Parts: sequence; C-alpha cells; structure tokens
Amino acid sequence: MSVIAFLGVVQHEVAFGQLRKLVDAVKSKAGSGCVVLCNASGLFANAARLDSQIEVLFESGIDLVFPGEQAIARGAARSASSSDRWSLIRPLNLPVNSPGNGVVLYDKASDPFWVMSLLDGSGKILVEPAYRVLDDFFRNKVDKYPVLINVHGSDYDLKKALAWRYTNSGHQISWFGSGFGFLSAAGEIIADGGFLQPEVGSVACAGSIGGLAPEIWWQRKIDRLPVAQQTGWGTLKCDCTILWLGNDGKAQRFVCETLSF
Repeated sequence: MSVIAFLGVVQHEVAFGQLRKLVDAVKSKAGSGCVVLCNASGLFANAARLDSQIEVLFESGIDLVFPGEQAIARGAARSASSSDRWSLIRPLNLPVNSPGNGVVLYDKASDPFWVMSLLDGSGKILVEPAYRVLDDFFRNKVDKYPVLINVHGSDYDLKKALAWRYTNSGHQISWFGSGFGFLSAAGEIIADGGFLQPEVGSVACAGSIGGLAPEIWWQRKIDRLPVAQQTGWGTLKCDCTILWLGNDGKAQRFVCETLSF
C-alpha cells in the first residue's frame, strides 16, 4: 500500500524548523513510508533566495515539489526547474521548450506510481489544453501503475471535469487541485476507485494574506505602492490531504486537515 501526503501550496519563504515539525507531524499520521508532495508556486514567485528555500523544502522531508506556472516565470525558477539537483515537476502542458520534467515515474515508494503536473489555463501563460496532453500520455502508457496529477489554477469546474472525463478510463488516477489557497472539504473517492481533491489549500503563516504581511499586502494590492515584499511571520498553518492507495492503485481512504506549528 502506498501513502501520499499532499501539502497545501507553499505561499512564502519558510523556516526549516517550522516546516520540519510540520512534515514530521504529517508523517506521524500517515506513516514514515509516506511520500510527501507540495505545490510551491507561491514560494517560486516570491522567494528572494529561491535555491536555499528549495533546499529547505527537501531537507525538511518533502519528496516532490510542483512549481506550477512559476516554473518559467522568472530566471531563478527556470534554472531550478532545469537542474537535476531536486525532484521538481513543472506543468507538462507548458510550451515544449520549457525546462524540466512534467511527468515522472516515482519508484522509491513500496509501489511505483506516475506523478504529473498540469495547468488549467487560467493563468497568464498560454498552455496546451490539459486534456490534450493527458490524452497523449494515456495513449502511450502501457503499464498499470497509478497516476497522481496536480492540476494548478483557479478553474474549479475544469478540475472536476477532467476527473469526470478520465473516470473509468482503465487508469487509476488521483487528482489534486491547487491554486485557490484554501482547503476544500470536497475530497472524495470517485466511482472507479480514483480520488479527487479539488483544492489542497495552503502552507502560510496564520497572520499573512497571500503569503505577505497584511500591511504589505494592502500597500501593494490596494494602494499600489512599490513596496518590497515582506512575509507575514507567526504560526505556520499547513493544509494537508493524506491518501492511502491499495496495491491495485485504488483509493482506500483519505483525511484532510489543517496543522499548525
């Protein structure tokens, strides 16, 4: 049996000690052999020390990181995505010359599974429609390994529609949506034994707004002042979805909760 823990979107730079405590707490609930994933698009967009922050993610015990649309939005992110130092999975439907990998076979767990990242097209970057790259992938897939897919963006309906389209396709698929910044309680095991969590939530300090100190958010978003970004510090809150998969790749059970440190 494989156990997957998907953390919410990392919104800003994080302290190693806090994040390590969170990951340890997740593993104590899921089991030490669980695979921990997270979307770090907020971090990729805002971190001034991106390389060192990516190191913090992996040193804290996170196994796979999705940079989302930000994988190609700035030079530091493009360099990180093209590096083989880290297990980063950029969206598969970015332009074909984008650096990095959009899908990988994760074979370090008890049972291998595919991991894929997609954009729903709601962002600023023009992308290939998600269903087209999914059709290509499944057309060429010859193994029976299950597939975990992170669909990033704000098109809630499309995320649910993609899960509907590929239900009963003969492939065991678990869908994790990210991009809204709040945990959805709509996680469910769907008809063919797949799993759908339309929104995984966020990892951010409790007093922050969109990863920023409230006064900085107001000055930037409302007053339109060119103030430097400043993270809101305090208690770190982490939304988390834990999923247990059977040996056949079908979802057995799941929990969704918020942890604080």
